[in-house]
Amino acid sequence: MDQQKSQRNISENVITFHVPYGIEEIIKKNPEKKLEKISKDELINLAIDYHVKGNIKEAIKYYKFCIKKKFESPVVYSNYAAILRNSGKLKEAEISTLKAIELKPDFGDAYSNLGNIQRDLEKLEEAKISTLKAIDLKPNCPNSYSNLGIILRDLSQLESSEIALNKAIKLKPDFLEAYFNLGLTLYDLNKLDEAEKALKKTIDLKPNYADAHLNLSNVFSKRGKLEEAKKSLIKVVEIKPDFFEAFINLSSIYGDLNQLEEAEKIIHKAIEIKPDSAIAHNNLGALLKDLGRLEEAALSTKKSIDLNPNYIKAYQNLGIIYEDLGKFSESKNCFIKAIEIEPKEEKVSFLLAQRLYLEKNFELAIKYLKGKQYNRSKSLYLGCLLCLDKEKEFNKQYRELSAKNICNAEISGIAEHANIIYKNNYKSYFCEDSKKYIFMDQIDQKLFSEKYLEQLITFFKEINTGKRNQNLLFNGEQTSGNLFSLEQPFIKSLKKAIEEKIDQYRFKFKDSNQGFINNWPKDYILNGWMIGMKKGGFLKQHNHEYGWITGSFYLQIPKYKNEKDSGNIAFSYLGAEYPTKGKDFELTIQNIKSRDICIFPSSLFHQTIPFQSSEERICFVFDLTEKDQY
Repeated sequence: MDQQKSQRNISENVITFHVPYGIEEIIKKNPEKKLEKISKDELINLAIDYHVKGNIKEAIKYYKFCIKKKFESPVVYSNYAAILRNSGKLKEAEISTLKAIELKPDFGDAYSNLGNIQRDLEKLEEAKISTLKAIDLKPNCPNSYSNLGIILRDLSQLESSEIALNKAIKLKPDFLEAYFNLGLTLYDLNKLDEAEKALKKTIDLKPNYADAHLNLSNVFSKRGKLEEAKKSLIKVVEIKPDFFEAFINLSSIYGDLNQLEEAEKIIHKAIEIKPDSAIAHNNLGALLKDLGRLEEAALSTKKSIDLNPNYIKAYQNLGIIYEDLGKFSESKNCFIKAIEIEPKEEKVSFLLAQRLYLEKNFELAIKYLKGKQYNRSKSLYLGCLLCLDKEKEFNKQYRELSAKNICNAEISGIAEHANIIYKNNYKSYFCEDSKKYIFMDQIDQKLFSEKYLEQLITFFKEINTGKRNQNLLFNGEQTSGNLFSLEQPFIKSLKKAIEEKIDQYRFKFKDSNQGFINNWPKDYILNGWMIGMKKGGFLKQHNHEYGWITGSFYLQIPKYKNEKDSGNIAFSYLGAEYPTKGKDFELTIQNIKSRDICIFPSSLFHQTIPFQSSEERICFVFDLTEKDQY
C-alpha cells in the first residue's frame, strides 16, 4: 500500500520586527489621529505593532500606506513580504524582500527570509545562495543554519544538510525545528539510530508534536520495528484525531503486520477524514484484494482512478485484481493505460509482459521487457526466449544473468528445462537438481488439532465469496487473498505449525550449498490459500516463479479404488509453455495422505494427477516469498 509522506520542513526564519519605542502610547494619546498627520516613524511602528499582535489586516493597511508614501524603510518591505509569503503571494514577496535588501544591503534577516521565499518558489540554488549570504552577515543566527539545512536536503546534499542543522543546534541547544529536520535528514541518510535520537529529542522538547511522532514511526518502520511504529502512529492520532496521513500510514503498518481486518478499519477512518483521497481508496482496494473480496476491491480501486485518472499505482492494482477475477482483457487494458501515463514504470511493464506471456504472445512481451532492470523482468525475458526456442539469444541472455548470480526461482526452473532440450549444463544460482530438495513430513495433532483441521475444512466449504480465477485448475476452486491475514484461531495455529516445518526444512538442507538456502531472505512474506478439487479435478504443471519455497498441507485426501497415483502430486523439470523438442521429462510422483505436508523449492514444476473419487480433495498451499522480489 502507498504511504503518505509526512509533513516536513516546517522550520522557517523568525521575522525580526524593529520597534524602537512604545507604540501603545501613540495609540492611546492619539486614537483619532489621521494617517497624514502621523509621522513616518509612527506609521512604521503602527504597522509593526499590528503585525506583532497578529492583526494582519491592519498591518497590511499601514505597510501599504508606508510603501505608497515611498518611505524607504527596509523593515517595511521585509515584513510586508512576510505577510505576502504567508498568503501565498510568493512572487510579490520576493520582489518586496529584494527591495528591502536594495535599501539595506547588509540586512541579514531579509536575506534569510529571501531564501525561504525562493525555496517556496523552488529556486533552490538561489535559496541556498541567499541563506549563505544571511549567515555571512549574521554568523550566529541559528534559524539561518536551520533553513540552510532544509534547503540542502531539498538539493539532496544530505551530508551538508546534516552539518548545517547540527550547527543550528549548537547555537541553540533547545532548537525544536532543527532537531526535527535533522531527524528527517538522518533518515534520508539511512542513519536510523541517529535519526531516532534526533526525533526523540524533538518529542522531549514538545511531547505532543504529532509530526515528530509520525516521522519517528517511519524510522521504526524502516528498521523493521513494526510494533513500535504502530505505537508511534497511535500516539499521533491521539494527539491529532483528524491527521489523515497518520491513518494512512497506520493502515499500512497493520497491513505489514498482516492484521488486514484492523488495517481495513483504519483506512475507512482515513476516508472519512478525506473522502476524495485517491491514495486512501486505492489502499482500501489493495486491502480488500488481500482479504479475498475481489469485487469490492475492484470498486474501491476504480473510485481511486475516478479521483485521480493519472494514478499509475491504481491502474496497476486494478489490473492485478482483474487478473484474479479472470477478466484478462480488462487487466491488460489497465496495464496499457498505466504505461501510456508513464512509459518508464517498470513494474507495470513487467505485469503487462506477464499477461502477454500467458496469452502466448511472447514476441510482444519481449518488447516490454527488453532493457528492463528488475530481476523478474530479466527472468521473464529469458523465459520468452526459451518459449520461442531462440537458443542463440537464450544462451547470450543466460550468460549475462548467470554472471550476476541472481537468486531467482524462475531462472532456476528455466535452466532445468533448458538443460534437457539443449543438452547443456546451465548452472543455477538458486537451486540445481531441485527434485533433491522435496521434503515430506506430517503435521500431527499436537501441532494442529483435529478440531482446527475440521474448522479449516468447514471454512473452505462454506465460503461463498473470495474465490479467484485459476486457469491451471480443472474442476476445482481456489480461495483468493492471503488466508494468513485472517484472525481465526485455526489460521493462526496453522501458520505457527507451518513455520515450524519451514524451520525444519531449512535445517535439513542447511549444508546443501544451494543458493535458495544460503541466501534465505531476511525479510519475507508467507502467503496462503486453499484449493479444492472434485471428481476428475487436477492442477496442470506449473511452478511458483515468484516464490522462494512452496508447500502443500493436505487436509482431506479421498480414498481411491484401484486408481494408480490418483490425486498425488507429481514433479518434473517440464515447464508448461516451453518447447520439449521431443525430449523425455521424467515425472516423479509423491504419494500423499491427509495431514502430509510437502515443501520444495518454488522453481520446481509440479502438477496433480486426476482422480475419480466422489470425495473432495482439499489442501492448504503456501509460498514463502521475498518481500521485495522485483
